[in-house]
Amino acid sequence: MVTLSLLFAGSAVAGPVQLQATFDNPTIYTEQPSPHYLEVLVTAAPTTMTLRKRLPLNLALVIDVSGSMRDENKLTYVKQAAISLVNRLRPEDRLSIISYSNEARVVLPSSLVKMEQEARWLIQSLRADGGTNLGAGLIEGYHQLREFTSPRTISRVLLLSDGKANVGITSSAELSRMVLQEADAGISLSSFGVGLDFNEDLMAAISESGRGMYYFIDRPESMQKILAKEFNSVERLVAADIQVTITLDPHLRIEQVFANTYEVRGNTVSVRFGDLAAGERRRMQVRFQPRQRGVGSLNNAARVQVSYSTPGDGGTGSLSQHIGLAYVKSREAVNEKRKKEIAERSAVFEASLARKEAAMAFDRGEKKRADSILDKVKNKIKGLAGSNRRVQQEVAEMEEYQKGIDQPMPAHERSLMQKRVKHKSQAVESY
Repeated sequence: MVTLSLLFAGSAVAGPVQLQATFDNPTIYTEQPSPHYLEVLVTAAPTTMTLRKRLPLNLALVIDVSGSMRDENKLTYVKQAAISLVNRLRPEDRLSIISYSNEARVVLPSSLVKMEQEARWLIQSLRADGGTNLGAGLIEGYHQLREFTSPRTISRVLLLSDGKANVGITSSAELSRMVLQEADAGISLSSFGVGLDFNEDLMAAISESGRGMYYFIDRPESMQKILAKEFNSVERLVAADIQVTITLDPHLRIEQVFANTYEVRGNTVSVRFGDLAAGERRRMQVRFQPRQRGVGSLNNAARVQVSYSTPGDGGTGSLSQHIGLAYVKSREAVNEKRKKEIAERSAVFEASLARKEAAMAFDRGEKKRADSILDKVKNKIKGLAGSNRRVQQEVAEMEEYQKGIDQPMPAHERSLMQKRVKHKSQAVESY
C-alpha cells in the first residue's frame, strides 16, 4: 500500500499515478463571494516510467449479430476489426467470442491464443439475424472470463452493438448493476455503439459501471481504428478502479460536479474514473459557492484523496492532497489571483454539460427546456471566451446545436446529432 500526502501543494505522486488539485482562484472576495471551481487531474505515468512487462489479457468479444447489423455492412466492418484484434494477441493471452441476437451463443470458448486461424475463421463465419438480447451476450461473456480472472491478468469485455436491448434484460439500471458487480470482481467493460440505432444512454451507462470506455462509431468503416485504440489502452493499463473523494470545508457549498460518474453526500463528492493506461488522464471539476465570512484562511478548504489498484500484483495505492483558500477584502487582489486556464476549462465543462442536458430534454420532447438550458450557459461562458479558441469553439458548437434542434431534419440526421452531442460530453474528462 503506497500512501502519500502533500499540504498546500500543486501535485502529489504515488507509483504510477499523479494527482493535481487546484482552485481557479486561491482567494475569495469577502464582501460578495462568487462561484469558484476546484479542478482535479489524475494522470497515469507514461510508458517509460512504468517499467513493467505487459500483462496477459483475458478478453471476451461480445458481438451483436441481430438483423440490423446487415445494414451498411456493419457486421462486415466489425468482423474485420475483430480479426485485426486477434492478430495482435500473444500466446499467453486468452480470448473468447460470444455472439448474440435473440439468444447468446459461445462462438469460441475462452482459449489461449494459439489457434489464431480458427478464431479468425469463426469470426468470419458470423451471420446477422434476429433481435438484440444484449443482456444474454453480457452474461455469457462474463461467464467465459470469470474462471481466468486474477490480479495477474487484465480481464475485459468488449461489447459491440448497433441496437437497443429489446429481448431478455432490457432495463438500463439492471444491466448497469450487473456490469458494476462484475467490475468489482475484476472484469471491466468497454462498449462500442455502431451506427445510429443503438441506445447511447444505455451504452454509456454500462461502460461507466464497467470502468471502461464508451465509443460512438458513426462510420462503421472506422471500427478497426477505434477497436485498436481500445486495445492499446488495455495493453498499457497501469492503474485500475481509480476513485476520487473530495471533501470541501463547510463554508463551501457544492453547486455542480462535472464528471461522468459521481455521488454527492453533503459536502463530499465521490467520483469513479475507472481504469487508466500509461499516459492517459482524467480531469473533473466541482463548482462551489463560498459562504460569506470575514478575512482569514481556510487551510483545509479541500481534501482530495485518490485510491486505485495496480494490475499485475493485486496491490493498491493512494494519494491525498489538502489545499487552502483565503478570504480577502480586496476585489483587485482576487482578480489578480485568478487562474485563467482553469476558468477557460470550466467554460468547456459548463458547455459540455449544457449540451448533454439539452439533448436529454430534447429527447423527452422538451424543446423549450433545451433552448433555455443552452441560452443560460451560452451567455454565462461568453464572457470567458476572449481570445481562447477552445471556449470560442464551445460557444459556436452550442449555437450550432441550438439551430439544429430548432429546425426540421431527417430522422437519421437527428439521431446522429444527438449521439455526437452525448458522446462528446462523455469524452470531456480526457481532455
